[in-house]
Amino acid sequence: LESDFVPYRLRMGTYGQRQENMQMMRIKLPYGGVNAEQMDALAEVAEKHSGMRRGHITTRENIQFHFVPLDQASTVMRILAEAGLSTREACGHTVRNVTGCPYAGVTDHQLFDVTPYLAAYARNMIRNPICQNMPRKWKTSFSCGPIDCAGSPFHDMGFVAALREENGEEVRGFKIVVGGGTSTMVRAAETLWEFARADDGQYIRVAEAALKVFDKEGGIPNFLRKNMNKARVKFIVKKLGIEEFRRQVDEELAQPWAWEPLDMPALKQLAPEGPTPGPAPNSVQPGPDFERWVKTNVVQQPQPGYVAVTLTIPLGNLSPEQFRAVGDIMRRFSGGNARTQQNQNLVLRWVHEAGLPALHSEIKKIGFGDPDAGLLSDVVGCPGTDSCKMGITSSTGVSEAIREAALNDWGYQDDPLVQAINVKASGCPNGCSQHHLAAIGLQGSSFSANGATIPCFDIFLGGGNYIGGGKFATRVARVPSKRTPQAVKKMIDHYVANRNEGEEFVAFVDRLGAKTFDSLFDEFKEVGPVHEDIDVYMDWGKEELFEVIRGEGECSV
Repeated sequence: LESDFVPYRLRMGTYGQRQENMQMMRIKLPYGGVNAEQMDALAEVAEKHSGMRRGHITTRENIQFHFVPLDQASTVMRILAEAGLSTREACGHTVRNVTGCPYAGVTDHQLFDVTPYLAAYARNMIRNPICQNMPRKWKTSFSCGPIDCAGSPFHDMGFVAALREENGEEVRGFKIVVGGGTSTMVRAAETLWEFARADDGQYIRVAEAALKVFDKEGGIPNFLRKNMNKARVKFIVKKLGIEEFRRQVDEELAQPWAWEPLDMPALKQLAPEGPTPGPAPNSVQPGPDFERWVKTNVVQQPQPGYVAVTLTIPLGNLSPEQFRAVGDIMRRFSGGNARTQQNQNLVLRWVHEAGLPALHSEIKKIGFGDPDAGLLSDVVGCPGTDSCKMGITSSTGVSEAIREAALNDWGYQDDPLVQAINVKASGCPNGCSQHHLAAIGLQGSSFSANGATIPCFDIFLGGGNYIGGGKFATRVARVPSKRTPQAVKKMIDHYVANRNEGEEFVAFVDRLGAKTFDSLFDEFKEVGPVHEDIDVYMDWGKEELFEVIRGEGECSV
């Protein structure tokens, strides 16, 4: 039966698109880790099985392929499996891909490298009976320390590295938070466990107990299953309160299953990472934009002589040729490994500092050598109406327009406070681009005028980068989609003209109050009749009048 097949298909990482008989396939990359051979496999999938001939890095460090015919899905899975990749439990009511800091192991900011502990958690959860058919999905992050680089406040469960002294010895562990999320109810996660030991797997047992509370029959979980729009763990934590949720977790941890030992050495096993053997290529002279690129895209590692380099991937999209080229670059410059980022870029670690000019020259050839990674022009955007059933407007189109304008038209290249403003665009309220956490967030919407429907974006202001606790943006206005880039530019101009010395954008919004900015966008809201203002009535990349075509999403199937 179709009703039985769809949940199975979703658990296998295959998600229906708005286009009939076309699928999105999602590949899980725990901690964003990917090697050169896997990049070759991803290139093959993009080339032979994706109608768009490209892959897409997501804000959860996955890789997605769109326009895959369903009858080719099994072939794609075989190609991926041969390279050590899987779509298993990338969709559906499962423990989704586990995100982590792309600099774990190569940063001074960490208390310890969380990568092996993240891998152990991910391995333990895959095919685990306790999380095959939960009320809803479960998203997890691992951060290296108090900076909270992976954003625990907006996850269902977040692990933040912590250290404690026991019997005169330093013990590794995690602070565990639960119940965060964005979408239609933004909520910061609350502390479930102040310190769960890492090396004996106590943190995994606490997570399993929380999953059992989330999944158990009867009570609130059973009630929530009746309304799939409110079946995430954040709704349970809100209704029960964190103290009662913790009490129920403690009850689970008192059961015999929780005392069974975990084989942590096997669960933590990882292939070693390190530099490419031999001297770094150093025969290339730096180009004119090399210094700016180094300033914005290169981070010193604590290991002397090595750096981590961010490849700026516009909107997270790679063609087959780019996948293969990046794989070759990884072999030559970063020991054959890389990590995806939540901002849809790719980080090469263990790069010889002496090889930076040669590396920059190579990535420029494939379009990934732009500076300003994570800054104003590096817009984060979901696929939106290009393929997603839930999309209202074209987040891809508006993201590309803002990126081009920020790079070429707006100026402010030498204003570090403006460059630090990040922009994220989602095609609907579900917020896959994490627009609720952006300094300037955009959410797809629409309104009716003059007998027609106009594609729009709601503008959110003042979100933080979730470091040290997180801060959600506030909705302030709705403007037509085609006027959104001008509205963003006006907001930035207003900030530059009225900020205090050294005042960051989010602090500026807080000082004036986000709601005070609505009138700033009034000039963009008035729309003439269709025959006078026809471009406003069409979405990006379209030549017909806009209408909301929104299918039934499969997130809650």
